[in-house]
Amino acid sequence: MTGLIAALLSAATYALGLTIEQRALHRAPGISVHRPLHLARVLLGNGRWVAGCALAALGSVGLIISLGLAPVSVVQPAFAGGIAMALLLAAMILGDPITRGERVALGAMPIALLLLSLSLGPGGGETGTVADVPLLLLVSIGTVVLCVGAVALAARGGRYVSAAAMGAAAGLSQGVAGLQGKGLGGLLADRGLADAILPALTSPYPYLYALGWAVGIVLFQTSLQRSRASITAPVSNVVGNVFMVVLGTVIFSEQLPSDPLMLALRILGFTLTLTVVVLVRGSVAQAEADTSRQRSHNAGVRPDAGPDGPYRA
Repeated sequence: MTGLIAALLSAATYALGLTIEQRALHRAPGISVHRPLHLARVLLGNGRWVAGCALAALGSVGLIISLGLAPVSVVQPAFAGGIAMALLLAAMILGDPITRGERVALGAMPIALLLLSLSLGPGGGETGTVADVPLLLLVSIGTVVLCVGAVALAARGGRYVSAAAMGAAAGLSQGVAGLQGKGLGGLLADRGLADAILPALTSPYPYLYALGWAVGIVLFQTSLQRSRASITAPVSNVVGNVFMVVLGTVIFSEQLPSDPLMLALRILGFTLTLTVVVLVRGSVAQAEADTSRQRSHNAGVRPDAGPDGPYRA
Protein backbone atom coordinates (compact mmCIF):
# COMPACT_ATOMS: atom_id res chain seq x y z
CA MET A 1 0.00 0.00 0.00
CA THR A 2 2.96 2.33 0.66
CA GLY A 3 4.00 2.12 -2.99
CA LEU A 4 0.48 2.97 -4.15
CA ILE A 5 0.26 6.03 -1.87
CA ALA A 6 3.71 7.17 -3.00
CA ALA A 7 2.63 6.80 -6.64
CA LEU A 8 -0.49 8.95 -6.07
CA LEU A 9 1.47 11.69 -4.29
CA SER A 10 4.02 11.65 -7.09
CA ALA A 11 1.23 11.87 -9.66
CA ALA A 12 -0.26 14.94 -7.94
CA THR A 13 3.14 16.67 -7.95
CA TYR A 14 3.73 15.73 -11.59
CA ALA A 15 0.28 16.96 -12.63
CA LEU A 16 0.80 20.32 -10.93
CA GLY A 17 4.05 20.77 -12.84
CA LEU A 18 2.34 19.73 -16.06
CA THR A 19 -0.43 22.28 -15.57
CA ILE A 20 2.14 25.05 -15.06
CA GLU A 21 4.00 23.91 -18.19
CA GLN A 22 0.78 23.93 -20.19
CA ARG A 23 -0.12 27.50 -19.18
CA ALA A 24 3.40 28.67 -20.00
CA LEU A 25 3.45 26.98 -23.42
CA HIS A 26 0.10 28.33 -24.53
CA ARG A 27 1.54 31.85 -24.23
CA ALA A 28 4.89 31.03 -25.84
CA PRO A 29 6.05 31.21 -29.46
CA GLY A 30 5.40 28.13 -31.62
CA ILE A 31 7.85 25.25 -31.17
CA SER A 32 8.71 22.35 -33.44
CA VAL A 33 10.91 19.26 -33.37
CA HIS A 34 12.29 20.50 -36.72
CA ARG A 35 13.95 23.47 -34.96
CA PRO A 36 15.57 21.98 -31.84
CA LEU A 37 17.71 25.01 -30.95
CA HIS A 38 14.72 27.34 -31.16
CA LEU A 39 12.69 24.84 -29.13
CA ALA A 40 15.38 24.77 -26.43
CA ARG A 41 15.57 28.58 -26.30
CA VAL A 42 11.79 28.92 -25.97
CA LEU A 43 11.52 26.31 -23.22
CA LEU A 44 14.61 27.15 -21.16
CA GLY A 45 13.99 30.89 -21.49
CA ASN A 46 10.51 30.55 -20.00
CA GLY A 47 10.75 30.72 -16.19
CA ARG A 48 7.26 29.35 -15.64
CA TRP A 49 7.93 26.37 -17.88
CA VAL A 50 11.21 25.65 -16.05
CA ALA A 51 9.40 25.78 -12.69
CA GLY A 52 6.70 23.42 -13.97
CA CYS A 53 9.35 21.09 -15.37
CA ALA A 54 11.11 21.02 -11.98
CA LEU A 55 7.87 19.98 -10.25
CA ALA A 56 7.22 17.32 -12.89
CA ALA A 57 10.78 16.04 -12.39
CA LEU A 58 10.16 15.83 -8.63
CA GLY A 59 7.06 13.76 -9.34
CA SER A 60 9.15 11.48 -11.55
CA VAL A 61 11.64 10.93 -8.71
CA GLY A 62 8.73 9.93 -6.49
CA LEU A 63 7.65 7.43 -9.15
CA ILE A 64 11.12 5.86 -9.14
CA ILE A 65 10.89 5.34 -5.38
CA SER A 66 7.39 3.89 -5.56
CA LEU A 67 8.42 1.44 -8.31
CA GLY A 68 10.81 -0.17 -5.85
CA LEU A 69 8.04 -0.58 -3.28
CA ALA A 70 5.24 -2.23 -5.29
CA PRO A 71 4.72 -4.17 -8.56
CA VAL A 72 4.85 -2.14 -11.77
CA SER A 73 1.36 -3.42 -12.66
CA VAL A 74 0.05 -1.45 -9.65
CA VAL A 75 2.32 1.60 -9.44
CA GLN A 76 2.33 2.58 -13.11
CA PRO A 77 -1.47 2.54 -13.63
CA ALA A 78 -1.94 4.41 -10.33
CA PHE A 79 0.57 7.06 -11.41
CA ALA A 80 -0.98 7.50 -14.87
CA GLY A 81 -4.53 7.49 -13.54
CA GLY A 82 -3.60 9.91 -10.78
CA ILE A 83 -2.11 12.35 -13.29
CA ALA A 84 -5.17 12.22 -15.54
CA MET A 85 -7.51 12.69 -12.57
CA ALA A 86 -5.51 15.64 -11.22
CA LEU A 87 -5.36 17.29 -14.65
CA LEU A 88 -9.10 16.99 -15.18
CA LEU A 89 -9.74 18.46 -11.72
CA ALA A 90 -7.33 21.30 -12.48
CA ALA A 91 -9.09 21.96 -15.79
CA MET A 92 -12.43 22.18 -14.00
CA ILE A 93 -11.03 24.55 -11.35
CA LEU A 94 -9.44 26.77 -14.03
CA GLY A 95 -12.68 26.87 -16.02
CA ASP A 96 -11.55 24.85 -19.04
CA PRO A 97 -14.37 23.01 -20.86
CA ILE A 98 -14.73 19.33 -19.92
CA THR A 99 -16.41 16.84 -22.25
CA ARG A 100 -18.94 14.24 -21.12
CA GLY A 101 -16.41 11.49 -21.79
CA GLU A 102 -13.86 13.22 -19.59
CA ARG A 103 -16.41 13.50 -16.79
CA VAL A 104 -17.05 9.76 -17.04
CA ALA A 105 -13.29 9.15 -16.99
CA LEU A 106 -12.97 11.35 -13.92
CA GLY A 107 -15.53 9.18 -12.12
CA ALA A 108 -13.96 5.91 -13.31
CA MET A 109 -10.42 6.64 -12.13
CA PRO A 110 -11.09 6.35 -8.37
CA ILE A 111 -12.72 2.97 -9.02
CA ALA A 112 -9.62 1.84 -10.92
CA LEU A 113 -7.39 2.94 -8.06
CA LEU A 114 -9.58 1.10 -5.54
CA LEU A 115 -9.36 -2.11 -7.58
CA LEU A 116 -5.58 -1.80 -7.82
CA SER A 117 -5.25 -1.25 -4.08
CA LEU A 118 -7.45 -4.27 -3.31
CA SER A 119 -5.28 -6.42 -5.59
CA LEU A 120 -2.34 -5.85 -3.23
CA GLY A 121 -3.90 -8.17 -0.63
CA PRO A 122 -2.65 -11.71 0.19
CA GLY A 123 -1.59 -13.49 -3.00
CA GLY A 124 -1.14 -10.16 -4.78
CA GLY A 125 2.19 -11.05 -6.40
CA GLU A 126 5.79 -10.00 -5.75
CA THR A 127 7.80 -6.89 -6.60
CA GLY A 128 10.71 -7.50 -8.97
CA THR A 129 13.85 -5.41 -8.43
CA VAL A 130 16.47 -7.01 -10.74
CA ALA A 131 16.28 -6.59 -14.51
CA ASP A 132 17.23 -8.86 -17.39
CA VAL A 133 19.81 -6.33 -18.62
CA PRO A 134 20.31 -7.62 -22.21
CA LEU A 135 16.54 -7.61 -22.78
CA LEU A 136 16.27 -4.17 -21.18
CA LEU A 137 18.93 -2.77 -23.53
CA LEU A 138 17.28 -4.30 -26.61
CA VAL A 139 13.80 -3.04 -25.73
CA SER A 140 14.93 0.44 -24.63
CA ILE A 141 17.22 1.33 -27.53
CA GLY A 142 14.92 -0.27 -30.11
CA THR A 143 11.87 1.64 -28.85
CA VAL A 144 13.59 5.05 -28.87
CA VAL A 145 14.93 4.50 -32.39
CA LEU A 146 11.48 3.38 -33.54
CA CYS A 147 9.77 6.47 -32.04
CA VAL A 148 12.21 8.96 -33.55
CA GLY A 149 12.13 7.23 -36.92
CA ALA A 150 8.32 7.01 -37.03
CA VAL A 151 7.80 10.69 -36.17
CA ALA A 152 10.47 11.79 -38.66
CA LEU A 153 8.87 9.67 -41.39
CA ALA A 154 5.36 10.92 -40.59
CA ALA A 155 6.53 14.57 -40.63
CA ARG A 156 8.48 14.21 -43.87
CA GLY A 157 7.73 16.92 -46.38
CA GLY A 158 6.30 19.22 -43.71
CA ARG A 159 3.25 17.04 -43.06
CA TYR A 160 1.38 17.79 -39.84
CA VAL A 161 1.60 15.17 -37.09
CA SER A 162 -1.36 15.29 -34.69
CA ALA A 163 -0.89 15.95 -30.99
CA ALA A 164 -2.35 12.52 -30.20
CA ALA A 165 0.11 10.66 -32.44
CA MET A 166 3.06 12.64 -31.12
CA GLY A 167 1.80 12.14 -27.58
CA ALA A 168 1.69 8.37 -28.14
CA ALA A 169 5.30 8.39 -29.41
CA ALA A 170 6.27 10.49 -26.39
CA GLY A 171 4.54 7.93 -24.16
CA LEU A 172 6.65 5.10 -25.54
CA SER A 173 9.85 7.11 -25.04
CA GLN A 174 8.81 8.01 -21.51
CA GLY A 175 7.99 4.34 -20.97
CA VAL A 176 11.62 3.58 -21.77
CA ALA A 177 12.65 6.08 -19.09
CA GLY A 178 10.14 4.44 -16.74
CA LEU A 179 11.79 1.05 -17.16
CA GLN A 180 15.09 2.57 -16.06
CA GLY A 181 13.27 4.20 -13.14
CA LYS A 182 12.06 0.76 -12.14
CA GLY A 183 15.67 -0.45 -12.21
CA LEU A 184 16.86 2.47 -10.08
CA GLY A 185 13.96 1.95 -7.68
CA GLY A 186 14.97 -1.68 -7.32
CA LEU A 187 18.54 -0.68 -6.43
CA LEU A 188 17.24 1.75 -3.82
CA ALA A 189 14.92 -0.85 -2.32
CA ASP A 190 17.60 -3.56 -2.21
CA ARG A 191 20.64 -1.53 -1.12
CA GLY A 192 19.50 1.77 0.38
CA LEU A 193 20.43 5.24 -0.88
CA ALA A 194 24.14 5.32 0.05
CA ASP A 195 24.99 1.82 -1.19
CA ALA A 196 22.96 2.21 -4.39
CA ILE A 197 24.85 5.23 -5.79
CA LEU A 198 27.86 3.42 -7.26
CA PRO A 199 25.89 0.47 -8.73
CA ALA A 200 23.45 2.96 -10.25
CA LEU A 201 26.23 4.96 -11.93
CA THR A 202 27.84 1.80 -13.35
CA SER A 203 24.50 0.47 -14.64
CA PRO A 204 22.79 1.50 -17.91
CA TYR A 205 19.78 2.87 -16.01
CA PRO A 206 20.64 6.58 -15.63
CA TYR A 207 21.94 6.91 -19.18
CA LEU A 208 19.01 5.15 -20.83
CA TYR A 209 16.72 7.16 -18.56
CA ALA A 210 18.26 10.40 -19.88
CA LEU A 211 17.87 9.19 -23.48
CA GLY A 212 14.23 8.18 -23.10
CA TRP A 213 13.40 11.30 -21.11
CA ALA A 214 15.06 13.67 -23.60
CA VAL A 215 13.29 12.19 -26.63
CA GLY A 216 10.00 11.93 -24.76
CA ILE A 217 10.02 15.50 -23.47
CA VAL A 218 10.70 17.01 -26.92
CA LEU A 219 7.84 15.04 -28.44
CA PHE A 220 5.52 15.65 -25.51
CA GLN A 221 6.13 19.40 -25.19
CA THR A 222 5.40 19.82 -28.91
CA SER A 223 2.24 17.77 -28.46
CA LEU A 224 1.29 19.72 -25.33
CA GLN A 225 1.39 23.06 -27.14
CA ARG A 226 -1.09 21.80 -29.75
CA SER A 227 -3.74 20.69 -27.27
CA ARG A 228 -4.58 20.97 -23.56
CA ALA A 229 -2.91 18.68 -21.06
CA SER A 230 -6.09 16.76 -20.18
CA ILE A 231 -6.07 15.49 -23.80
CA THR A 232 -2.41 14.87 -24.59
CA ALA A 233 -1.30 13.64 -21.15
CA PRO A 234 -3.75 10.71 -20.95
CA VAL A 235 -2.76 9.57 -24.46
CA SER A 236 0.92 9.75 -23.59
CA ASN A 237 0.53 8.27 -20.13
CA VAL A 238 -1.76 5.40 -21.08
CA VAL A 239 0.47 4.34 -24.00
CA GLY A 240 3.49 4.53 -21.69
CA ASN A 241 1.44 2.76 -19.03
CA VAL A 242 0.72 -0.27 -21.21
CA PHE A 243 4.33 -0.36 -22.40
CA MET A 244 5.74 -0.27 -18.87
CA VAL A 245 3.33 -2.75 -17.31
CA VAL A 246 3.77 -5.36 -20.04
CA LEU A 247 7.51 -4.98 -20.60
CA GLY A 248 8.35 -4.16 -16.98
CA THR A 249 6.63 -7.31 -15.71
CA VAL A 250 8.66 -9.42 -18.16
CA ILE A 251 12.03 -7.65 -17.84
CA PHE A 252 11.95 -7.63 -14.02
CA SER A 253 10.40 -11.12 -13.73
CA GLU A 254 7.56 -9.89 -11.56
CA GLN A 255 4.90 -12.36 -10.50
CA LEU A 256 1.29 -11.44 -11.12
CA PRO A 257 -1.20 -12.26 -8.33
CA SER A 258 -1.54 -16.02 -7.80
CA ASP A 259 -4.98 -15.68 -6.25
CA PRO A 260 -7.65 -15.61 -9.02
CA LEU A 261 -9.62 -12.86 -7.26
CA MET A 262 -6.54 -10.69 -6.77
CA LEU A 263 -5.54 -11.23 -10.42
CA ALA A 264 -9.04 -10.26 -11.61
CA LEU A 265 -8.95 -7.07 -9.51
CA ARG A 266 -5.49 -6.19 -10.89
CA ILE A 267 -6.60 -6.72 -14.50
CA LEU A 268 -9.86 -4.80 -14.02
CA GLY A 269 -8.06 -1.89 -12.36
CA PHE A 270 -5.44 -1.77 -15.10
CA THR A 271 -8.04 -2.03 -17.87
CA LEU A 272 -10.15 0.74 -16.37
CA THR A 273 -7.20 3.15 -16.55
CA LEU A 274 -6.96 2.45 -20.29
CA THR A 275 -10.53 3.61 -20.88
CA VAL A 276 -9.28 7.17 -20.45
CA VAL A 277 -7.92 7.14 -24.01
CA VAL A 278 -11.20 5.80 -25.41
CA LEU A 279 -13.22 8.40 -23.53
CA VAL A 280 -11.14 11.43 -24.52
CA ARG A 281 -9.92 10.44 -28.00
CA GLY A 282 -12.94 11.87 -29.83
CA SER A 283 -12.28 15.40 -28.54
CA VAL A 284 -8.61 15.57 -29.54
CA ALA A 285 -9.18 17.35 -32.87
CA GLN A 286 -11.55 19.91 -31.35
CA ALA A 287 -9.17 20.56 -28.46
CA GLU A 288 -6.30 21.19 -30.88
CA ALA A 289 -8.43 23.66 -32.84
CA ASP A 290 -9.55 25.44 -29.65
CA THR A 291 -5.97 25.67 -28.40
CA SER A 292 -4.77 27.03 -31.74
CA ARG A 293 -7.39 29.78 -31.62
CA GLN A 294 -6.53 30.57 -28.00
CA ARG A 295 -2.80 30.85 -28.71
CA SER A 296 -3.48 32.96 -31.79
CA HIS A 297 -5.58 35.35 -29.72
CA ASN A 298 -2.99 35.55 -26.91
CA ALA A 299 0.01 36.00 -29.20
CA GLY A 300 -1.64 37.97 -32.00
CA VAL A 301 -0.88 35.37 -34.69
CA ARG A 302 -2.88 33.91 -37.54
CA PRO A 303 -4.68 30.69 -36.45
CA ASP A 304 -3.84 28.95 -39.72
CA ALA A 305 -0.12 29.61 -39.44
CA GLY A 306 0.74 26.07 -38.28
CA PRO A 307 3.02 24.85 -35.50
CA ASP A 308 6.37 25.36 -37.18
CA GLY A 309 6.25 29.10 -37.69
CA PRO A 310 3.27 31.26 -36.92
CA TYR A 311 2.88 34.43 -38.93
CA ARG A 312 2.61 37.68 -37.06
CA ALA A 313 -0.61 39.59 -37.66
